[in-house]
Amino acid sequence: MSSRLNLVRAFLSQSGSSGDAAERTKAPSSGDAPSEGVDSGFQTRTPETTPTTQRKGIGRGQLTSDAGRATGTSGADSSESDDKQSSIGSALPSLSGRGRAQFIQALIRQPFEPAPSVVSDDSSSMVSARVSQIACGRGRFIQQLLNTAADAESIETQSNGKHDELSEAVSQVTLAETVETEEKAPVIRTGTSGTPVQLMTNYIRLACDPDRGIYEYEVRFHPLVDSKAIRARYIAQHKDVLGNAKTFDGVKLFLPKKLPEAELILQSKNPVDGHDVTIKIIYKRKQRMSENIQFYNILFQRIMKVLKMVEMGRKNFDPSAPKLIPQHRLEIWPGYVSAVDEYEGGLMLNLDVSHRVLLQTTVLDHIRTLARANPQDYKNMATKSLLGAVILTRYNNKTYRIDDILFDQNPTMTFEANGKPISYVQYYKQQYNIDIHDLKQPLLINRKERRVAGQDKPLEMIMCLIPEICYLTGLTDEMRSDFKVMRDIAAFTRVSPNQRLNSMRQFCQNVNENKEAREILEVWGLTLDMNALVMKGRCFKEEQVNFSGVNVPVGKGGDFNRAVTSNNVLQAVNIRNWLLVHTAKDTRIAKSFMDCVERSCRPMGIQIGPPAIEVLQTDKTELYVQLLRTKIRQETQIVVIICPTSRDDRYAAIKRICCSEIPVPSQVINARTLSNEAKNRAIVQKIILQMNCKLGGTLWSIRIPFDNVMIAGIDTYHDPKQKSNSVSAFVASLNGDYTRWYSRACIQSKKEEFINGLCASMEKSLKAYQKANCQLPKKIIIFRDGVGDGQLRMCSEYEIPQLLESCKLVEPDYIPEITFIVVQKRINTRMFRIDGNNLENPNPGTVLDHTITRRNHFDYFLVPQSVRQGSVSPTHYIVVHNQSNHSPDILQRLSYKLCYLYYNWPGSVRVPACCQYAHKMAYLIGQSVKRNPDETLNDKLFYL
Repeated sequence: MSSRLNLVRAFLSQSGSSGDAAERTKAPSSGDAPSEGVDSGFQTRTPETTPTTQRKGIGRGQLTSDAGRATGTSGADSSESDDKQSSIGSALPSLSGRGRAQFIQALIRQPFEPAPSVVSDDSSSMVSARVSQIACGRGRFIQQLLNTAADAESIETQSNGKHDELSEAVSQVTLAETVETEEKAPVIRTGTSGTPVQLMTNYIRLACDPDRGIYEYEVRFHPLVDSKAIRARYIAQHKDVLGNAKTFDGVKLFLPKKLPEAELILQSKNPVDGHDVTIKIIYKRKQRMSENIQFYNILFQRIMKVLKMVEMGRKNFDPSAPKLIPQHRLEIWPGYVSAVDEYEGGLMLNLDVSHRVLLQTTVLDHIRTLARANPQDYKNMATKSLLGAVILTRYNNKTYRIDDILFDQNPTMTFEANGKPISYVQYYKQQYNIDIHDLKQPLLINRKERRVAGQDKPLEMIMCLIPEICYLTGLTDEMRSDFKVMRDIAAFTRVSPNQRLNSMRQFCQNVNENKEAREILEVWGLTLDMNALVMKGRCFKEEQVNFSGVNVPVGKGGDFNRAVTSNNVLQAVNIRNWLLVHTAKDTRIAKSFMDCVERSCRPMGIQIGPPAIEVLQTDKTELYVQLLRTKIRQETQIVVIICPTSRDDRYAAIKRICCSEIPVPSQVINARTLSNEAKNRAIVQKIILQMNCKLGGTLWSIRIPFDNVMIAGIDTYHDPKQKSNSVSAFVASLNGDYTRWYSRACIQSKKEEFINGLCASMEKSLKAYQKANCQLPKKIIIFRDGVGDGQLRMCSEYEIPQLLESCKLVEPDYIPEITFIVVQKRINTRMFRIDGNNLENPNPGTVLDHTITRRNHFDYFLVPQSVRQGSVSPTHYIVVHNQSNHSPDILQRLSYKLCYLYYNWPGSVRVPACCQYAHKMAYLIGQSVKRNPDETLNDKLFYL
């Protein structure tokens, strides 16, 4: 009996069957977080709209069709038959095997008894199983069997009237106590190397009252109540017992307190006929914190609304305290980004300061500016510049995305509201008391998809907005390139550690002093601490960088800019055959550049001969393309092109020729960067170093005591305008000093499997490593960038096994030990070094691997850079797979060392060099080249 009961319970919970006039689109499991004011996922559907087509095919689909033919039903009420009961077992095919087939066969063998005519125990829906059925799948088949049993009420049965085992099992599915699984202990992997340092973070503890929490109850109604809304009204009638704070989805009731009785009986009155309705509330369990993270975040969203904050994306901003920049017609709203989660040290709120830049110009102002500059083509220009932009409507402080512009319509057009036509001018006057002045301006379109009950596809909601009252948000490309604008914005947005701490304290004070906000937490047993979390971290010793015969300590600042230009590079490539291209008006700049190259190359140990010079009379893109196609020869080592201005189309055309069509390393220089005589030498020195790298030379190294270990970095590029294509970039080491790299990019369409490109890159990288070292690597350490929290499982269960399989393509018996580490840059975690009563940015090499780390992951935070202005952002490393069983100290030190090996910067960068190289290559190929680069360039850093 118990085994069959468990089987029934497992099957029904898997199939999600529910009953009368309702289709269950997404049934919450016992572990789902409750959500206040959120629909439970049940959608009402009348029998007339319920699909009646039978499922054809094999397996349980074919079995359902056979069951329908045997019982004379295909989704509606079955016709009565005297031999119906016996026909069920005889008409269905015999099944064999394990799993669902074995279970269904057991159901067929059971004798069906009449079900009770008043109450159904299928509490997962609390509705009768007779009127309609589940739309498809195994849930539909189970429902048909139950319908058949219900239709057998008029058939004479055995005199003893006992329920058969199936009826008893189904009724007991929800009566049985929920089995509480034991919570896993947190994953604790901490290192020991380094000097201890006292750190403060932007995490705040959420204290949980042990006598409170989130208690899950099951609710049953007798007689049955089909309407979820009416069920909620009945529950609301018992505030004196249940309290005001509760979440009810129609079946499950979540309370912040435990009721005194395990089973509570309440009585309500039907408002229509006055009949009694009995409500049975059954205690299931106290939910774990990890099950309710979404619910806790919803509570803080409610708190933000109580504090009059405006939600924009996942952040909240204060419109009452704008910071004005009148000289640029900008204003900045201060705000917060918050997230509640369960970490290694318990339940905490991660709180960081954020800012939103708003323009004081409207969309109409922008369109008028374009119209004055180009009257003939301003509509196309407006469409290109505004589509996808986010705008703010100040009358309700809401943001919208511009999806289209209707130049053939204006505010005098009418639409239907409450069954009557009304113009946009009248609507805004009536609703917001706003006068629309320009009656000829176009309309802006915003499209949103919303799911509607009873609809398989989401419904597209179209909203028309008036440009005159829509304000632009964010920064334009022109603003980003304006030094003065960015400097003035940074004066407000570049927040020091002490300012961040003050903002966090102010938020906690606002929550705890606001009665309504405080009660939102208190009623669920939560209390927000007033202080940020303080803990001990570690700081690694200073690293040493190796040049040709010279070791240089990097110092506390983490940079070695002077050393890189005054010491010989590790491996120089002499440049004898190179091509220099410039326009006629940049002749003086080109001559100055060549003179500076000749003076600067010798101190770095690089020899550069005179170039072949080609002069263009005009700055047309096609002239650059024609010249490169005719002047690049087989012996040409590198092409250097000095362009008068920065233009994306010209740059893309040059890179497309040099990376794919005629593979040769190329260096594109903006003439403006060479026009400053005071900074010219430093700029030319960096260009020379880049040229050396692009030709296969190496600049410096750092000691990494590994033997026969390949290190690789992965990153991706997704074009925001063309969502169909993406670029995967794979960069792997070729030598033991980790100074030479094999780089491969692969463009893939949306239909192609992303992992296919990575596997091909892995195979080619291993072959290149084998060719360079005469052996395959024993171990492989992969740093994977561009992965969010929701993709960690995909990496673990899909990408890593596929990469292991690709190793066998090199040699069938080759099975290396793989360590797979996800690198996350875009995080809201902040760390501050405590210096007396002051807060400072941590020194490079500071690591934190406990308390605020993930509860169920081996992870750590690392600060690799020195930041003198604002607050430093650490990098988050999550070890997804550690086949080599590397210790935390080894992986943390390795991550830090690799940050010094990026040859485009004489210092440390935020991520390991292999990830930064992969990012640069993916961006170049995806943004400019838009085709796979030639494989002859793969052993060079051609993308720097």
